[in-house]
Amino acid sequence: MNLLLKTKVSLFIAAVMIAASTVSTVLYITAQRDSVEREVIARGIALSEALARSVDDGLATENLNLIKNVEDIVHSDDVLFTQVFSVVWLGIASVPIDQLNTPPSPEAIEYFKKNQQASANYFIKTPAWIDIYHPVFLDTHDIRIKDILIGFVRLRVSTEPVSQAIRNVVLSNILAALLLTTFVVITLNALIGHYLLKPIMALQRSVSRHKQGEFPETVTVSSSDEIGQLSTEFNAMSLALREREERLAEEKERLAVTLRSIGDAVIVTDVAGVITMINKVAEQHTGWTLIEAPGRQLAEVFNIISEKSGNRCANPMEKVLKTGLICGLANHTALIRKDGTKITIEDSAAPIRDRNSVIVGIVLVFRDVTEKRRMEEELLKVEKLQSVGVLAGGLAHDFNNLLTSMVGNISLAKMYIDTRSKAYTRLNEAEAAARRATDLTYQLLTFAKGGAPIRQAASISDILREAVSFTLSGTTIASEAQIDDGVWAVEADSGQISQVFSNLIINAVQAMPRGGTLHYAVRNTVLADQEVPSLPAGPFVKISIRDTGMGIPGEHLSRIFDPYFTTKQQGSGLGLASVYSIVKKHDGHVMVESSSSGTIFHIYLPASKGEAVMQLANAEVITQGGGSVLVMDDEDVVREVSGEMLRALGYTVEFAKNGTEAVALYQAAFEARRPFDLVIMDLTIPGGMGGKEAVQQLRHLDPKIKAIVSSGYSNDPIMADYPAHGFKGVIVKPYDIANFSRTLSEVMKA
Repeated sequence: MNLLLKTKVSLFIAAVMIAASTVSTVLYITAQRDSVEREVIARGIALSEALARSVDDGLATENLNLIKNVEDIVHSDDVLFTQVFSVVWLGIASVPIDQLNTPPSPEAIEYFKKNQQASANYFIKTPAWIDIYHPVFLDTHDIRIKDILIGFVRLRVSTEPVSQAIRNVVLSNILAALLLTTFVVITLNALIGHYLLKPIMALQRSVSRHKQGEFPETVTVSSSDEIGQLSTEFNAMSLALREREERLAEEKERLAVTLRSIGDAVIVTDVAGVITMINKVAEQHTGWTLIEAPGRQLAEVFNIISEKSGNRCANPMEKVLKTGLICGLANHTALIRKDGTKITIEDSAAPIRDRNSVIVGIVLVFRDVTEKRRMEEELLKVEKLQSVGVLAGGLAHDFNNLLTSMVGNISLAKMYIDTRSKAYTRLNEAEAAARRATDLTYQLLTFAKGGAPIRQAASISDILREAVSFTLSGTTIASEAQIDDGVWAVEADSGQISQVFSNLIINAVQAMPRGGTLHYAVRNTVLADQEVPSLPAGPFVKISIRDTGMGIPGEHLSRIFDPYFTTKQQGSGLGLASVYSIVKKHDGHVMVESSSSGTIFHIYLPASKGEAVMQLANAEVITQGGGSVLVMDDEDVVREVSGEMLRALGYTVEFAKNGTEAVALYQAAFEARRPFDLVIMDLTIPGGMGGKEAVQQLRHLDPKIKAIVSSGYSNDPIMADYPAHGFKGVIVKPYDIANFSRTLSEVMKA
């Protein structure tokens, strides 16, 4: 049974006082009993002597009545009875003088038989009474002869006065002992409590507060004895503990600050896998708060799966405990957050060892690499496009020259044929096929490294409407538009952006073979920083194109922008790849979402401060002109078809194969005072001087020179910024006679 020290001391004092009172009472009772008993015996002896004298006197006077009336002599409440016996020399008569039938004690008879001359009293004690025997002598009145023993008297005295006295003593002693014990216990308890228990209880309270993690002020030292010394030592210990706790608190705060400052997520566990600490970044990544996570198993908070298979990954803690080494996660590991969302992570787990190198816990450090992986994938796509561009640029450049000859000759042939003839219709079909080949060439040239679009402020809404109308013509697909008022203009290459929209719309049509609806929307948006990957904060125009087809399978989503990746038997695999490349070169971003109910593409293009300009010129209008033109191109077919078109338009023409020839011809004509009115220069001349270098030399010769740069979408940014390099116009291969004539007319008028 748990008792307080104060209670134990009180009980001990009470027990000691009770034991002492009991012993003293017993001793006192014994002494009192002996004293009272002696008084009773002394009184009985005195009465027996008086009785004996009365008998003696009665015998001497022969007055038997005196003997019979001896009871009057010893009349008292404590005398039970008296008896007088006669003695015969050979024995003692058995009949008492007072005729009482109580025989004498056998011990007394034996005593008087042996001591017929005895003069002493004889006693027999019992708990209830005392028999006092006193001899009776016959006086011989002769000093020479001893008195003769003639009998004895028996006086029985009650011991009740002794018992009563004992009871009184016991009661009085018990009462006194209780009073004394109570007084002593209270007094000693107060003294001990003040001088002994009070400092001990103060120590006990202080120890309890220390146990609860509190560090109270030091206890008061009120003496120099052992308790005082104990208090002094305890105060020193308490001060040391307080200082240690303060240091630990400072270390803990520094650790917490360090953990908060770490950019990576940190989770600390014990060897059983129970979380003891996490930092703020881990809280953000896992979705578990700093209050919820501690005390939970690591597997509950750090739930990781394989991104490829979706299976649960092994807990890194188990590997660390088994090997004792730093371990990392496999690639493509995803963390399932508390709300069910997933993030891609990289991590490492390391053992925590004590001073004896025993593992006492695990520290897990991980980071969210979702954006990093996405950026790596974006960079990988760009690298793929660049690698394809190296090959595509060269192939497309040569193919473009052939297409220039084809398109140019077809357009020339159409000038000499009746528009109602079947030949004209066939030529239109051939020209349309050449245009489709041109689109393929444009897609290849889009991948050329360093290529830049020829931008001007344009209306995305108008370009998208035109692309939708043209591409959906003749199909069973309906369209539904949602274009906001006041859509911002975009600095874009209208041809390239139209190609982006056409490719996306063609994909949508192919995704809805049984018909459906094409939804497209254009609206203004202001992006926050990192709201869309790889895009800065600022104003953008967002274009959304959605079909109602079966959607794109999940395993294909990450590859749809890869060059030559296609799931169609007749697909080239360049449509979406060119979309991606063109949008990137316009400083934009393209995203895709797909489900079983359809696919939606989102395109973000930076808004322009300029006003949109749309070229609505009729492609069939041919503008006649006049003047001398110098054509520089390394391809014979291009020079030939260009010359035919120029002569058909009313110009005279001379040719150069490279920049060196062109400079020489121009210089000769300039010095002869018959300079060329216009120079058309190919930008890229393999193994020779191209248009960039040649035009700089010609400008030194003639600052007023009118030069047109002619090329496909090359990997040189001159096509996008031709005025900065001394050109007055640009014409993109392949070109027909209508576009050719319009460009010539504009430059000549300028």
